[in-house]
Amino acid sequence: MPQSERSEIIKEFLSWLGAKTRQTGATRQECIRHIQLEITNMGAEEKRCEKYLKDCEKAGLIYVDGLKFKLTDAGKNWLQRKVS
Repeated sequence: MPQSERSEIIKEFLSWLGAKTRQTGATRQECIRHIQLEITNMGAEEKRCEKYLKDCEKAGLIYVDGLKFKLTDAGKNWLQRKVS
């Protein structure tokens, strides 16, 4: 997958997760479903979607609070830089 496409997927996912974070966060399944349905138009396997989650968590862009994923301050800053 081209780097620009991957970046777009991550931007879209972090924007969505940012909105969910302002409420209660999103479950792992909600995150995977969002990546799968909304971003890749059902073109991604669940393993690939899980990899996006792990990569974002490893980079410090998201974190798990109990059973909910939430956007970190670093994730918000990354998103602001990429969207501007």
